[in-house]
Amino acid sequence: MALIAEYIWVDGTAPTALVRSKTKVIPGFDGEVNLEAFPAWAFDGSSTNQAEGADSDCILRPVRFVPDPTRNGNAWLVMCEVHSPDGSPHPSNKRAALRRIMDAGGAAADAWVAYEQEYTFFEGSRPLGFPAERRFPAAQGPYYCGVGSDEVYGREIVEAHLQVCLEAGIALTGINAEVMPGQWEFQCGGPNVDPLEASDHLWLARWLLYRVGEDYGVSATLDPKPVPGDWNGAGMHTNFSTAAMRAAGGDKVIEQACIALGERTDEHFAMYGAGNEARLTGHHETCSYREFRYGVADRTASIRIPRMVATDGKGYLEDRRPAANADPYLVVSALLMTILGLWD
Repeated sequence: MALIAEYIWVDGTAPTALVRSKTKVIPGFDGEVNLEAFPAWAFDGSSTNQAEGADSDCILRPVRFVPDPTRNGNAWLVMCEVHSPDGSPHPSNKRAALRRIMDAGGAAADAWVAYEQEYTFFEGSRPLGFPAERRFPAAQGPYYCGVGSDEVYGREIVEAHLQVCLEAGIALTGINAEVMPGQWEFQCGGPNVDPLEASDHLWLARWLLYRVGEDYGVSATLDPKPVPGDWNGAGMHTNFSTAAMRAAGGDKVIEQACIALGERTDEHFAMYGAGNEARLTGHHETCSYREFRYGVADRTASIRIPRMVATDGKGYLEDRRPAANADPYLVVSALLMTILGLWD
């Protein structure tokens, strides 16, 4: 029996990395499917902004695999890290940096992570639901969590994406229509999902979103401000907790974390996605990137502490600043380093 493996990795495109993939067929396989079943593989880094043409080989090292619901047979999606030929992590490999942070204290903190990934469907050069006969649809208001063909656009694609993610075993916990027409969100991660698993699953869910979009002739963009003017941007709100935050008295730990986050705003903003200043103007929900605030049930703040967390005295915080195009490995690295005091 042959294994069909879709090797998936994050490239070196700047300022926003892209997800890439290629297919490897492993013939005559009759053993247990585990990570060792997927060998290291080379690719042309000069075509992915990860190497020069004169020395272009980069190495893919599998780190996680899930069933591939887009293919029949013994097919798998294989998340990979990129390494240089000498075996060291490639500079574009942000996952390796997160691994080091986990080894330095992140794992002991027992962090749980969940991402709220917003995205916007485009059909050609127009957001899905923006009519061709006039420049803009009706103003924002009825689209968020809406229902009906005059309020939501692309639901069939969203439902298809939900199904393939669940079939792949990705930790997807929900979906909803967002504030702008053609804009949606899925939630990935959650209780007992550590930073590496949550971030790997988010990249795999992004890949599946793009792959499903191919079947409908629609693309999904993670642009943090896909349409200028009085339209919501797209973020990747990040829900984060440690064991101490989830224990009795955790609300005090959360407050101390918020204070620490306020002292590292520049470092976080640099790791929270390109073009984010166009989204974080202070006019659409989250406050301006030029200020930092935290508060209970405050969606205009940089950090929201959910109402139930304040009531229970323990739980998690929601960092509302990351852009939709942020690299989850970088986002959770920044949170861990600040909250656990791991900056050099």
